[in-house]
Amino acid sequence: MNQLEQFDQRIARIMSKIEEIKDKKFPFSCGKWPPVWEPPFSEEEVTAFETEKGIQLPEDYRRFITTVASSGTQPFYGLHSFQKQESVPEHPFPYTLDHILYFLYMTENEMDQFYDDDTPFTANHGLLTLCTEGDGMDSVLVVNSKDPDTYGTVWYFDLANDCGIIPMRDKDTEKPFHFLDWLEYWAERTAGLNSNEFFSFSETVQVPKAPDNPDIMGRKMGWIE
Repeated sequence: MNQLEQFDQRIARIMSKIEEIKDKKFPFSCGKWPPVWEPPFSEEEVTAFETEKGIQLPEDYRRFITTVASSGTQPFYGLHSFQKQESVPEHPFPYTLDHILYFLYMTENEMDQFYDDDTPFTANHGLLTLCTEGDGMDSVLVVNSKDPDTYGTVWYFDLANDCGIIPMRDKDTEKPFHFLDWLEYWAERTAGLNSNEFFSFSETVQVPKAPDNPDIMGRKMGWIE
């Protein structure tokens, strides 16, 4: 079985899981429930986008959007189309799995520099937004990275609440999520929810040990020992 066949098999399993929970009732489901999926992109549309941006989309994501759906009303407020983005995928993603952005680990000077109007804003480079949970909490897919281990991974992106940009990981294996991991996690967590429960992708974030710097914001604020 080649890689595309493996992707197809896994996608079928995930979509079956989503289909099985379509009758679940939620008092609030963000986007329309049960999910409504838009027709997939053609190979020509995807190739044109890749050529324009000078990138190659991760294969599992590319397979999904060309065989199943280009976008949809789930997860949360819906799977975004790559054609409706405010990110800058043509420039490389500035972080790696070993070098993340986490505000509590930054010094006040580092935070001031990050938000300085004279400092180029690069935090939205090299990515596509997959979905938003609302209140500035997004899932993003790295589509352009100089680091091969970072390329194709899914990150929790929350600058609005002074959190940061941190990779999502499997809590058991600690392996970073790729697109199909992310989608399957959402399907399985949603299947296990009671009618009045909810979850956030923030629960997949594993923050590394704090640096030995007494000036990081987390220590200044008394949130980190």
